[in-house]
Amino acid sequence: MLGKRIRVLCVAVALVAGAGAAAVPAHGAPGCGGWQVDTLVQGLEELENLEPDGRGGFYLTGSSKVYHVDPAGQVRTVLEGMNVPRGLQLAGSSLYVIAGGLWQLDTATDRLTSVSTFGGNGLLRLPDGDLLTTWVGTEGGPSQGVTRYRHDTGTIVPNWSPVPRSEGLALSPDHRAVYTDDLFTGQIIRIPLDTPDRWTVVATVPGLFPGVDDLTMSQAGTLYVAAHMAGEIHRVDPNTGATCVIASGLASGWTGPSSVRIAPDGNTWALYTTLFDGTLRRLRPPADVDLTPVRIPVKLPPHLDR
Repeated sequence: MLGKRIRVLCVAVALVAGAGAAAVPAHGAPGCGGWQVDTLVQGLEELENLEPDGRGGFYLTGSSKVYHVDPAGQVRTVLEGMNVPRGLQLAGSSLYVIAGGLWQLDTATDRLTSVSTFGGNGLLRLPDGDLLTTWVGTEGGPSQGVTRYRHDTGTIVPNWSPVPRSEGLALSPDHRAVYTDDLFTGQIIRIPLDTPDRWTVVATVPGLFPGVDDLTMSQAGTLYVAAHMAGEIHRVDPNTGATCVIASGLASGWTGPSSVRIAPDGNTWALYTTLFDGTLRRLRPPADVDLTPVRIPVKLPPHLDR
């Protein structure tokens, strides 16, 4: 819990420094409206991350639990007593959870297995089966940058990409890069997979302290970013750096949005977000927005895909 306490302190300091930031117009980030927001689930723990289950439901991480929400909105606690669960990734029947280390839950049998002691915040599975995790800068100790877990050998590569701070992770449509975000500066960062030390800043979410917490990407190449402290969801064009707000007025400050993912909504797609106020919300796009998600093929070796 130490890392979480440090993070709370750091964010609290930032809140004091940026008091009223959520009420300040985001200069350079006009609204791009037409999105409809509704609440699917409420009354849960502070929700940190979400992962579609491939069947119309979701897995969610709370402050000490992992939940499953079925398509009807029924909530079941899958794991409890976890050490601050954060990032989630699903591969087949294997749900990977960052919680004081990397864990694998067999969703068919509910069997929980420790995979590695490496920790972090965001979690992303690459097409080759490797896993990436992020280091925000509030965990204590030296920077781990973006860490890579090599699935074939179990090797941990700290600072695989020496990004000074990062939160969420998203794969590009061509599978040649990943994007991450900086909680403190609002910067959106591109990391080439073949040259991860040559990361670049492609955009900055405006505002005094938006507190960008997570991001996801569509196959069309558009990023969607959760601005936790501002209570907003931003659309970002990584090619031009242009940003706009697709949803505002969500819970702001400490209770704001923490994660975003694209998932099915009937026969189409919607954007879903978790918030620290314990809600799961759906953002339905205008008709002209293509929200088809980036596909990541399942490729895991036998010793991981138990």
